[in-house]
Amino acid sequence: MLKQYRRHGWLDIVDDMPFVFITGTGIADMKKADLTSQVDGSRTVFTVPSSYSSNSLRVYYNGIRQEAGNGFSETSSTTFTLTFIPQDGETISVDYQES
Repeated sequence: MLKQYRRHGWLDIVDDMPFVFITGTGIADMKKADLTSQVDGSRTVFTVPSSYSSNSLRVYYNGIRQEAGNGFSETSSTTFTLTFIPQDGETISVDYQES
């Protein structure tokens, strides 16, 4: 018998209650790279250290994830283009699945 704690104590949970287990999300396979060294106040095209799988790229500007197609676009398997120009002191980082 499974139990779950609620505000007023432990409740029994039925044994045949369906559970969904999600495995293989790919998150563990994601590579990370800090591209801040490429920020120079005029650059919009950035190079990732290794090839990435199409549509796996996640771009972060000052820690805020950018939307593909709106904040950036993938231009090759190792580069992407931002729709804005990051200035000195601002950060760019990425997560991606290596191809």
